[in-house]
Amino acid sequence: MDTVRVDHRGHFMAEQEERAQRADKQVSEVSSLSVLDAWLAEPVIALVVASFSDGRVFTLARQLRQIGFTGRLEVVGDLLPDQLPMLLEAGVDVLEISTHHARRCDEAQWAGKAAQWADQAAQQGRFGYQHHNGRTVSATGRLSGGPR
Repeated sequence: MDTVRVDHRGHFMAEQEERAQRADKQVSEVSSLSVLDAWLAEPVIALVVASFSDGRVFTLARQLRQIGFTGRLEVVGDLLPDQLPMLLEAGVDVLEISTHHARRCDEAQWAGKAAQWADQAAQQGRFGYQHHNGRTVSATGRLSGGPR
């Protein structure tokens, strides 16, 4: 399948041939966060998600970063431009979408959402969308405050 890669600025990137190094992990197959420890040695992890409605990809990405994953973190799936800020907040470096999806959700839409995220992050710091909801994130990644 032909794909388009979206960077942290929402720009479409040229195809890279580094897939041989990439460890593709199906989000739907992760039954426990404990499996993430085994992935830490990978240089590149791609979380493959079947649907934009599967929010587990955000949790897995964030957890990988919080437990110390320092490699390149990619998400493969036809997510929506509105979801790009949450991917970036979770520590994702690259989103890979199908070319068919890229025709429906063009580069301008992705770049606009990335710019909104950059503005918000500059004003509120990382995890700005959680601060907006009255919650804060501790160093351990635990949420506090907000509605009960």
